[in-house]
Amino acid sequence: MKTLSIIIGKLTLFAGKILHRGSSLPGKLALKVDKRILSKLKYPQIKLMVTGSSGKGSTAKLISDVLTDQGYRICFNNAGSNLKYGVTTTCIKNCNLFGKIKKDVLILEVDERYTKEVFAEINPNYLIVTNLTKDQPPRQYHVDVILNEIEKKLPKDTTIITTVDEPFLRHFELDVPNKNIHFGIAKNKYSYHEELFENLNTYYCPKCGAKLKYDYYQFETLGKYKCPNCDFKWEEPFILGTKLDLEEGTIEVNNKKISIGGDMLFNAYNTLASFTFLKEIGIEEDKIIESINNHNHNKNIEFVKNNKRYKALNCKAENATTYNQCVYKVYLDKELKDVVIGWKEISRRYNHFDVSWLYDIEFELLNNDSLNKIYAVGIDKENIKKRLLLARIPEDKIITADSLSEIKKSVEESKSKIIYGILNFDYMEPFESTFKEDTL
Repeated sequence: MKTLSIIIGKLTLFAGKILHRGSSLPGKLALKVDKRILSKLKYPQIKLMVTGSSGKGSTAKLISDVLTDQGYRICFNNAGSNLKYGVTTTCIKNCNLFGKIKKDVLILEVDERYTKEVFAEINPNYLIVTNLTKDQPPRQYHVDVILNEIEKKLPKDTTIITTVDEPFLRHFELDVPNKNIHFGIAKNKYSYHEELFENLNTYYCPKCGAKLKYDYYQFETLGKYKCPNCDFKWEEPFILGTKLDLEEGTIEVNNKKISIGGDMLFNAYNTLASFTFLKEIGIEEDKIIESINNHNHNKNIEFVKNNKRYKALNCKAENATTYNQCVYKVYLDKELKDVVIGWKEISRRYNHFDVSWLYDIEFELLNNDSLNKIYAVGIDKENIKKRLLLARIPEDKIITADSLSEIKKSVEESKSKIIYGILNFDYMEPFESTFKEDTL
């Protein structure tokens, strides 16, 4: 059955290549022939899975790029299909007819709800959890559910890599016997001392339930914390990033500067997660840094036209934490600004129209004198407007539109010198093409 399953999968892969179509169908058909095919393959010695509510794809890709530079042969589901069918397709593609994956390292980006299915078959050496936050409410329910989904099938010999700055992720060292390796970011010029975000995932001690006290925050619940009731507290991590500079897009590790691949805080955390894993498996520090600096580039869109600066922040709709980071970045810029928010669709994978996550976003931070106009664009323009009004943003500052082209003239004639877009993936390219085009 194993060999037949591999043959079916490879034939389907070949047909897809001829037709210029990529999909998870080869894995789906291979699993129909042998539902235990993943457990029967022979894997490389190093097996890494990367999961989390956001950042898993970027983190996995950066690790793959660095290891490729160092001469490692990589099996990686870089096509972005991170459910079991996609994982199976990747493994079938990279194995021979005897089931041996002819690579040095296996890197799998895995959806957090489906880790339990893949754990049972593959047994990874390492697991990176980038974060666990409120995400896609109709599917993900609650972060406690996701944590439990990961923990209940986690192999005991898997080393877990997480940030020490997020107290919720410390559940892994409290709940399961696995080895934990931490990374974190030191206090920096962006750290703050008072709570800014009310709609948070958790502020409470995972050990005794008391409300945590913070010396400072990096963002939402990220920061340096301690429990007033027990011995739970932030601890010095294996890798500590210092001298964070979001304008320059860099952070330092052991006094060596590293590109974080953008100007957002989550770029720094994803980069440090990658660095921590690579350091742990024995790659030389200087080689890691050189390779990261060659590959980590800003993926946000920024350009200047007619003395206006346009900046589009790529933001995963439904993930309030990612969205809040974008809102916080706009909040930090005190220059008079216009802000464009919206999407054509919330999700390409799930057919639902839930917008409850909008109420976990701290739009209140935008309600200040530096906001000139805010544009709610796309299918949920009226829902967005309702949330902005709840944040007490004056109604005369809110403009609704069905498309970006409808607001082009208003934006171009605005007195603001900077235009921010906080946009879902489906509006990134249209934002650039719409506002870079000359008006006829």
